[in-house]
Amino acid sequence: SEWYTPVELTGLYWHLVDIIWIFLFPLLYLV
Repeated sequence: SEWYTPVELTGLYWHLVDIIWIFLFPLLYLV
């Protein structure tokens, strides 16, 4: 059974945040 350590979860979370901002920032800038 695989389970993520808090450090790994934090890394995954920030990768998602980065991806979201890559899409959101241009939209906010264009609006």
